[in-house]
Amino acid sequence: MKLLTWNIQAGIGTRRYRDYLLHAHRQVIHTAAKNAVLGQIAREVTPFDVVCLQEVDLGGRRAGYRSQVEAIAEASGHAHSAVQQNRVVPGVSRHGNAILSRWPLRLVEDIKLPGRLAGRGCLIVDVEGPPEWATPLRVACLHLSLGAADQMAQLEVIRATLEQAPNWVAMGDFNCGADSRPLTGFCRRAGAGLAQVSPRTYPSWRPRRDFDHILGSQGLKLGDYRAEPLALSDHLPVAASLFAG
Repeated sequence: MKLLTWNIQAGIGTRRYRDYLLHAHRQVIHTAAKNAVLGQIAREVTPFDVVCLQEVDLGGRRAGYRSQVEAIAEASGHAHSAVQQNRVVPGVSRHGNAILSRWPLRLVEDIKLPGRLAGRGCLIVDVEGPPEWATPLRVACLHLSLGAADQMAQLEVIRATLEQAPNWVAMGDFNCGADSRPLTGFCRRAGAGLAQVSPRTYPSWRPRRDFDHILGSQGLKLGDYRAEPLALSDHLPVAASLFAG
């Protein structure tokens, strides 16, 4: 099973620091350039079986009043999807997470994560998977806050739901590194496995921080773990192949 997680920054297409200023208008209005970026994103996610996306606009003005998830899934050929709305800026944007899948989804659960500032969430689904998977795979698509205290509280909430499933993966923008206290603590308590080498993913044009991760429960093996060198957002995507133990 081929997995990918990506903070797509709503298709704004930041490729260098000055783009935060030069592309600021893309935060509030839709542009043809964003259509082009979303098309490129769709082509890149097409080979993957399960895709977790963060910072997706679910139909605000800056997305042309159309869900970016629908646009990407239509172009990539993923027949099944689930979305989670976490923050709304009235008249401008609808921030959220999304999961795209080749296989049917069950159990869709929308978890609003605790924190000093509202607007972070975790979308959880059960993926039926191919015939060789005896049980569904629970998938968590998450986007954590910036502070360590919030991250630890948020990961505890996520752990409680994941541990109810025999096999699970957690994918997303953790906003913390593999050696950070929140992530190492989560892995220890949940029995999760991290890749031996955690690739740096932020900022995409000169990666210095490993913010984006794919974690798997005991009994699952992650292979071919890598960051894809795609400067279509301020985060690089992370990909892996998942094998049952």
